[in-house]
Amino acid sequence: MDSIGHPIATAAQVADLLAAVAAANGRIAAEADRSAGSRAAVSLATIDRLTRLADELRPAAAARAQLAQLDPELLLTGTSVWLGRRRAQLTSTTSTSAAVRAAVRWRRTSA
Repeated sequence: MDSIGHPIATAAQVADLLAAVAAANGRIAAEADRSAGSRAAVSLATIDRLTRLADELRPAAAARAQLAQLDPELLLTGTSVWLGRRRAQLTSTTSTSAAVRAAVRWRRTSA
């Protein structure tokens, strides 16, 4: 659900905005790591990549502005929903990864 730019009335909408901001922060961090690890001189490809990144980040900047205007109680409730979603994602990812690791180990021992 895309809540960016629309009136925010529910905790789920707040969680959507927080997810957009968190994803954008991750993209910024990844690009910073990539740039810091590169010895390449500035090139048109770098400028194009950074321009695309800026375009991708604009909705998250709008989301952050919306979050700043929210009632603190709604923001807190939405943050709780967002954290619950993240925990659920991490749990399902961890379970899947553990299952995959077990399958790999099983194949090695049975081969």
